[in-house]
Amino acid sequence: MASASLSHSTLADREVALAVHEAELNRRESALRRAEEARAGDEGVLADAAAALEARVADLEPRERDVERRERELERWLTAVESQRQQLEAVRAEYESRRELLAERAREVEAERVRLRTEQAKLVEASLALEERERAAAASAPPGEEPVPAQPPSDASWWLKQLGSPLEAA
Repeated sequence: MASASLSHSTLADREVALAVHEAELNRRESALRRAEEARAGDEGVLADAAAALEARVADLEPRERDVERRERELERWLTAVESQRQQLEAVRAEYESRRELLAERAREVEAERVRLRTEQAKLVEASLALEERERAAAASAPPGEEPVPAQPPSDASWWLKQLGSPLEAA
């Protein structure tokens, strides 16, 4: 009986070992099934994500073309604005140059006006002096004689006092 009991306990141990092994196999099989389901779910999610990404790319392509067109348009505008800025700078420089020339010419004209006023004052002074001499000559002349009026200067002497010749352009 010892041998029967021994074989019975070895059989029981063996049966327990087989049950443990079967439980381990069931656990591994269950883990593999869950992993396959997760992978299948991930593949589905990945497929859905890929489809969504492709749809997004398809939506973005026309937008990208619009953005590129807008960039080209903005580049043309920038070029046009830069060209206008350069033209404006050229016009401003020309304006400043002309303004300086006009200011210089105004100073020259003012100097000429001062010179002419001075000359006119001298002529008025000379005219007054001439009238004074005529009055003095008339007062000192004998009563029967008529005083000889002073003759105005001739055109030739007047032109000699002027700058340039009479036919010269101003």
